Amino acid sequence: MSRKQELRDELAARLAALDPAVARAAAERVAERALATTELRCARRVLTCLSFGHELDTWRLVAQLLASGRELFVPRADRHDGQLHVHRYPCELETLRFGLRQPVRSAPELTPRQVDDEIEVALVLGLGFDRHGIRLGHGRGYFDRFLAGKRFPSIGLAFDEQLVAELPAEPHDVPMRLVVTPSRTIRPRRA
Repeated sequence: MSRKQELRDELAARLAALDPAVARAAAERVAERALATTELRCARRVLTCLSFGHELDTWRLVAQLLASGRELFVPRADRHDGQLHVHRYPCELETLRFGLRQPVRSAPELTPRQVDDEIEVALVLGLGFDRHGIRLGHGRGYFDRFLAGKRFPSIGLAFDEQLVAELPAEPHDVPMRLVVTPSRTIRPRRA
């Protein structure tokens, strides 16, 4: 088993062990801290992950962003082409067999150029993050491929339990501009 897979298993177990009431309170603190960042406070057009399973709940944050008048966009992972596609939200969603809700393929979609021109910040979930902004996802590479070369900043949203000292990094990994947890905001230094 690879080191990354060991970490995925360990971090998934940490998430599953979180008390639901503690997780709800933590998600509220993360939303408050994220909304206070310059990157999100100034952004009018936001791409955000829709949480599922034991992930940090983003649904309340999504409602807050919509209520504040921002335009929201959500990703759809397409296993046929291995890419993330971006859809304006709200839109029709489907629930995949493992519980993830994402836009249906037929929902109106942004072109790659529209993504580059319109998205001002991306809110990204993952299994783990480190102090360098490296994100450990589920291993399919959708977000690293999507974020490669993008001008807009990415903000990782996580429980404190998802932070690790250092994750194995590969050349294709795209670091987050910042990582927000219930207790802190980490701004990795740029090399």
